[in-house]
Amino acid sequence: MIKKEKGRYVMTISRTTVDKLGIKLYDKPSAVVAEIIANSYDADATEVTVMLPLGKWLAERKDGRVRDLGYKIAVEDNGHGMVPDDINDLYLKVGKDRRTDARQGPTSRKFGRAVMGRKGVGKLAPFGICQRIEILSAGGERTKSGFRTAHFILDYKNINKETDEPYYPEIGGKDGTYLPKTGTVVTLSAFQHRRTPDIGTFSRQLARRFGIRARNWKIKIKDGLSGDEAEVGELGIDLLEETKTDLGDRPIILEDGTILPVTGWVAYSSSPYKDEEMAGVRIYARGKIVSQTRDFGLQAGFYGEHTLRSYLVGEIHADWIDDDKYEDLIRTDRQDILWSDERGEAFKHWGQELLKELARKSSGARKEKTWQVFLEKSNLEEEAKKRFREEEIQKSAMQVGKAFGSIIGRDELEDEEHINNIKEIILSIAPHKVFVEALHKIGESAESPIELISELFSRARVGELASLGQIAEERVSTIDILTKKIDAKSPEPELQGILEKAPWLINPEWTLLSANETLDMVRDRFEEWYKKKNKKEICTSAIEGAKKGKRPDFVLISMASALQILEIKKPEHKFTNEEYERLQLYIDTLGEFLEANPEFKEDFSGGVHATLVCDDLNLDKTRKRAFELLEKEEKLTHRKWNEFLRKTRKVHEAFLKVARHMGGYSAKVKKYGRIIKV
Repeated sequence: MIKKEKGRYVMTISRTTVDKLGIKLYDKPSAVVAEIIANSYDADATEVTVMLPLGKWLAERKDGRVRDLGYKIAVEDNGHGMVPDDINDLYLKVGKDRRTDARQGPTSRKFGRAVMGRKGVGKLAPFGICQRIEILSAGGERTKSGFRTAHFILDYKNINKETDEPYYPEIGGKDGTYLPKTGTVVTLSAFQHRRTPDIGTFSRQLARRFGIRARNWKIKIKDGLSGDEAEVGELGIDLLEETKTDLGDRPIILEDGTILPVTGWVAYSSSPYKDEEMAGVRIYARGKIVSQTRDFGLQAGFYGEHTLRSYLVGEIHADWIDDDKYEDLIRTDRQDILWSDERGEAFKHWGQELLKELARKSSGARKEKTWQVFLEKSNLEEEAKKRFREEEIQKSAMQVGKAFGSIIGRDELEDEEHINNIKEIILSIAPHKVFVEALHKIGESAESPIELISELFSRARVGELASLGQIAEERVSTIDILTKKIDAKSPEPELQGILEKAPWLINPEWTLLSANETLDMVRDRFEEWYKKKNKKEICTSAIEGAKKGKRPDFVLISMASALQILEIKKPEHKFTNEEYERLQLYIDTLGEFLEANPEFKEDFSGGVHATLVCDDLNLDKTRKRAFELLEKEEKLTHRKWNEFLRKTRKVHEAFLKVARHMGGYSAKVKKYGRIIKV
């Protein structure tokens, strides 16, 4: 507010400004403590001790009200401290720039440190989490009694009033007394609803905020409840060292030729950091963090974008951001940089080019590291040696493995099931890769067709035997699944779903190589045609029926150029006259459908065939003769559950025995559920 008083203009600032400069800017215990520690650094402290309860709520919220729990946070340093005469002019003037004050200046008294404080608002930071700040400080010249002490308490409720009247802090009991050594203790109490992290996290949060490396500087943390202690060191980040780029020889150059020096580094981390305190590039001025970025504002679509945003870490020191020669680029809340300034724009462009270069340069190193982790976790090399006797296929497995393993997400490397699934895919592809490579290689080097064919068959035997052996092994596993379903007396739709996905269970010669789009079209058209003809809906797929909540009337598949009707009854069921009549209707109606739709008849020149899976028949003489006639005309095949399962298992196990004997194939599929899912 501006008002005229006694012939001159006077500006006064409402005390509610404290609310904006305190609570509105700082709301984490680590951020508040960091501001207090920054003052300790400027006061030439060599040691700071932070005492606080860790891993606790500082206050509880109940029935919409906050209740303080009596905790305290104390930050004690051994700096030069303050005497009572300093308090009003040097401490209690909000917004005072200490660097322009003749008694303080831009460097510290003893060590000549480039001081962090400038805007004079950091002292209000604690009001972001508490309502009382107690300051006990001893300094000045040594006397016979020691160092003179200032002791006072700032109370948020009394400060934050809609008035421009001066605020008079509460005087502490030790004010004006003497202490044996210099230093300051800032004690916070009467907290808002805030939580402190564990000691490791709190230590990292403070380490992130300070980029200072000095022999005469130490920060200690003590848990006031457990007694645990920690010393804040450098922020420990697990780097891919080969990606680390030093920035000492990469200054920022403005259009007028001004050189802005930069030091520090950028790199990729070994794994993506979920902790925001650790991720991205931290930017420091005068040893204190002023910003953190993951991409310097890069637009989407550049090479290596996802990896860079997930793995980028770094530390940049640029004191000119907060240099006395310039207008500083730090926002009032010290949470970011004013990027729109000329230096800010140049810094952003410099950073973007740096990160693009890092993304290009580090791609190979990051992939190699990822591949090594995948190799260790998957045990791929040993698995390949167990499964394939041929050294050629073992090498192929490693080549395919590297192609897959180097691009897998690092967080996915922690998922054991995902790793095993990828490994199985790799081992399935390896034999085929040998065969395809042989085609190219032999085609270039063979001198005659006979030599080419001979060599090709030799190579093909290796790949074919291994891949077919693996298929047989997995088929035997699928048979085990179906057997368990039968033993458990599973309902017909479940059995129908399995046989629809794996029709080779009925007949080993029925191999579904790919999705049959024509069959899907026939199903849809036939179901529409049947409904129109018989005024009744019909469902011909257990899989699609399950999606729609319908029970299939029968399962329609396509094998050997014919439309195959699979009629499945649960084990021990006896096929009745009524069920036979329906099956006959399905056969006749499907035949009529093909006659009425010649475009489909051409695709399924083998006509219509039905396979009944049922353990017994309960038919009268007429229907039994009709049933036998269909079998004789090879329009119907009757199979019993145990009979066809035994035959199918025998076919595949015999193949496995030969494959193992000839090629050393010894695959063992551990997870049956991924083969057939009902």
